[in-house]
Amino acid sequence: MNEETLQYLEANSLTSFMNKTKWNELANGLTSNEQFEPVVSIKILREKEASGFSLLDWEWVKHGNSSCIEWIEIDPIKRESIGRLVKPRETDYSEFVLSVLLKFNIPYSVNGNNYLVRGYASANNQPKNV
Repeated sequence: MNEETLQYLEANSLTSFMNKTKWNELANGLTSNEQFEPVVSIKILREKEASGFSLLDWEWVKHGNSSCIEWIEIDPIKRESIGRLVKPRETDYSEFVLSVLLKFNIPYSVNGNNYLVRGYASANNQPKNV
Protein backbone atom coordinates (compact mmCIF):
# COMPACT_ATOMS: atom_id res chain seq x y z
CA MET A 1 0.00 0.00 0.00
CA ASN A 2 1.39 3.39 -0.92
CA GLU A 3 2.04 6.28 1.43
CA GLU A 4 -0.79 8.40 0.02
CA THR A 5 -3.32 5.65 0.77
CA LEU A 6 -1.98 5.19 4.29
CA GLN A 7 -2.31 8.93 4.92
CA TYR A 8 -5.89 8.87 3.60
CA LEU A 9 -6.78 5.97 5.91
CA GLU A 10 -5.26 7.71 8.91
CA ALA A 11 -6.83 11.10 8.12
CA ASN A 12 -10.27 9.48 7.84
CA SER A 13 -9.79 7.11 10.81
CA LEU A 14 -10.46 4.04 8.65
CA THR A 15 -9.62 0.53 9.82
CA SER A 16 -9.12 -2.43 7.48
CA PHE A 17 -11.65 -5.27 7.66
CA MET A 18 -10.66 -7.20 4.52
CA ASN A 19 -7.41 -8.45 3.04
CA LYS A 20 -6.50 -9.89 -0.35
CA THR A 21 -7.38 -13.42 0.78
CA LYS A 22 -10.86 -12.35 1.91
CA TRP A 23 -11.51 -10.42 -1.31
CA ASN A 24 -10.42 -13.49 -3.32
CA GLU A 25 -12.72 -15.73 -1.29
CA LEU A 26 -15.61 -13.33 -1.85
CA ALA A 27 -14.93 -13.13 -5.59
CA ASN A 28 -14.55 -16.91 -5.97
CA GLY A 29 -17.63 -17.58 -3.86
CA LEU A 30 -19.91 -15.13 -5.66
CA THR A 31 -18.82 -16.32 -9.10
CA SER A 32 -19.26 -20.01 -8.23
CA ASN A 33 -22.96 -20.00 -9.14
CA GLU A 34 -23.34 -19.90 -12.93
CA GLN A 35 -26.98 -18.81 -12.60
CA PHE A 36 -26.12 -15.61 -10.72
CA GLU A 37 -23.89 -12.72 -11.70
CA PRO A 38 -24.19 -10.13 -8.93
CA VAL A 39 -24.79 -6.49 -9.63
CA VAL A 40 -22.79 -4.33 -7.22
CA SER A 41 -21.97 -0.77 -6.30
CA ILE A 42 -18.33 -0.21 -5.42
CA LYS A 43 -16.61 2.62 -3.55
CA ILE A 44 -12.90 3.09 -4.14
CA LEU A 45 -10.73 4.83 -1.54
CA ARG A 46 -10.17 8.54 -2.21
CA GLU A 47 -13.03 8.70 -4.74
CA LYS A 48 -15.87 10.99 -3.71
CA GLU A 49 -18.70 8.90 -5.16
CA ALA A 50 -19.48 5.22 -5.38
CA SER A 51 -20.26 3.63 -8.71
CA GLY A 52 -23.84 2.94 -9.66
CA PHE A 53 -25.00 -0.67 -9.57
CA SER A 54 -23.50 -2.67 -12.42
CA LEU A 55 -21.68 -5.90 -13.18
CA LEU A 56 -18.16 -6.12 -11.80
CA ASP A 57 -15.06 -7.74 -13.26
CA TRP A 58 -14.34 -10.12 -10.38
CA GLU A 59 -10.98 -10.98 -11.95
CA TRP A 60 -9.96 -7.39 -11.18
CA VAL A 61 -10.91 -7.98 -7.54
CA LYS A 62 -8.86 -11.20 -7.45
CA HIS A 63 -5.83 -9.99 -9.37
CA GLY A 64 -5.98 -6.21 -9.10
CA ASN A 65 -5.39 -3.85 -6.24
CA SER A 66 -8.20 -4.95 -3.91
CA SER A 67 -6.63 -2.91 -1.11
CA CYS A 68 -8.19 0.19 -2.71
CA ILE A 69 -11.78 -1.08 -2.23
CA GLU A 70 -13.50 0.86 0.53
CA TRP A 71 -16.70 -1.16 0.17
CA ILE A 72 -18.83 -3.25 -2.18
CA GLU A 73 -22.62 -3.37 -1.93
CA ILE A 74 -24.08 -6.56 -3.39
CA ASP A 75 -27.62 -6.67 -4.78
CA PRO A 76 -28.78 -10.30 -4.33
CA ILE A 77 -31.69 -9.94 -6.77
CA LYS A 78 -31.20 -11.11 -10.35
CA ARG A 79 -33.42 -9.13 -12.73
CA GLU A 80 -34.12 -10.48 -16.21
CA SER A 81 -35.83 -8.35 -18.81
CA ILE A 82 -38.68 -10.21 -20.50
CA GLY A 83 -40.13 -7.34 -22.52
CA ARG A 84 -40.57 -3.61 -22.49
CA LEU A 85 -44.10 -3.69 -21.14
CA VAL A 86 -43.55 -6.36 -18.51
CA LYS A 87 -41.72 -5.95 -15.22
CA PRO A 88 -38.39 -7.81 -15.10
CA ARG A 89 -38.41 -11.34 -13.71
CA GLU A 90 -36.74 -11.30 -10.30
CA THR A 91 -34.92 -14.18 -8.66
CA ASP A 92 -33.70 -13.77 -5.09
CA TYR A 93 -30.18 -15.08 -4.41
CA SER A 94 -30.00 -13.68 -0.86
CA GLU A 95 -29.49 -17.13 0.66
CA PHE A 96 -26.64 -17.84 -1.76
CA VAL A 97 -24.90 -14.51 -1.08
CA LEU A 98 -25.32 -14.93 2.67
CA SER A 99 -23.93 -18.48 2.50
CA VAL A 100 -20.78 -17.17 0.76
CA LEU A 101 -20.33 -14.43 3.37
CA LEU A 102 -20.76 -16.88 6.25
CA LYS A 103 -18.65 -19.65 4.69
CA PHE A 104 -15.63 -17.37 4.44
CA ASN A 105 -16.34 -15.33 7.60
CA ILE A 106 -16.54 -12.13 5.58
CA PRO A 107 -17.64 -9.12 7.64
CA TYR A 108 -20.83 -7.59 6.26
CA SER A 109 -23.85 -5.55 7.16
CA VAL A 110 -27.29 -5.43 5.60
CA ASN A 111 -28.40 -2.29 3.79
CA GLY A 112 -32.06 -2.73 2.84
CA ASN A 113 -32.07 -5.93 0.77
CA ASN A 114 -28.38 -5.59 -0.12
CA TYR A 115 -25.24 -6.88 1.55
CA LEU A 116 -22.49 -4.36 2.27
CA VAL A 117 -18.93 -5.66 2.52
CA ARG A 118 -16.54 -3.05 3.86
CA GLY A 119 -12.87 -3.18 3.08
CA TYR A 120 -12.42 -0.24 5.46
CA ALA A 121 -14.67 1.42 8.01
CA SER A 122 -14.52 3.98 10.77
CA ALA A 123 -14.98 2.94 14.38
CA ASN A 124 -18.61 4.10 14.40
CA ASN A 125 -19.44 2.44 11.06
CA GLN A 126 -18.11 -1.09 11.49
CA PRO A 127 -19.69 -4.11 9.79
CA LYS A 128 -22.27 -5.67 12.08
CA ASN A 129 -21.38 -9.29 11.43
CA VAL A 130 -17.64 -9.30 12.07
